[in-house]
Amino acid sequence: MNVELWQTVDTYLRANDVDGAATYLESRLRDATDRFSSLADMQFTNLPHDVLAHINGFLTACQDEFDVRAVYLEMNGFDINYDRWYFDSFAYTKYSDDPDDLDWLCDWSSPNWVQLTLNGLEQTQEDFRWFMENKIFENKTHDEEKEYATLLVMVRFVQLIRSSLDAGALQCSVPLLATAHDFDVLGRFVPHNVG
Repeated sequence: MNVELWQTVDTYLRANDVDGAATYLESRLRDATDRFSSLADMQFTNLPHDVLAHINGFLTACQDEFDVRAVYLEMNGFDINYDRWYFDSFAYTKYSDDPDDLDWLCDWSSPNWVQLTLNGLEQTQEDFRWFMENKIFENKTHDEEKEYATLLVMVRFVQLIRSSLDAGALQCSVPLLATAHDFDVLGRFVPHNVG
């Protein structure tokens, strides 16, 4: 794991510069190789209004049960689960605005909610399939670009969530966090009226 790379992406996301993180990773990926490089020019194709409707349906169901203070959206472990990419939704009765405190994310209050399948990056899914099924990791020939791609897929997910929030209003004005499974780098969207 390239710690400096992950810290650089984290710095962009903490500054709410999601597009800066994407541009940084795209440039690295374009310079790396032909594998995974198509991701530099691709986005998820889910319609933002559909994603927002999914999130709002979840929020409404949770708000009927408890006072929602935060929402966390987590993309599945996509690098090893390349057959289907999706995200899960979690709601909380508490929120910590400390970017270094993520332990509270383990204590959600929401029930299981239907997952939303993510579309548009099927070529990248095939690249991850190729990497895993052919055990390319054993040769260490594509590790660098695989790491760029892994981070960029997560950033693409955060971009999709941002676009969805730009498409309309959340059911309730709460912070929303988004990343992928086992990542400690995430996008954080906090309404202006939340401390």
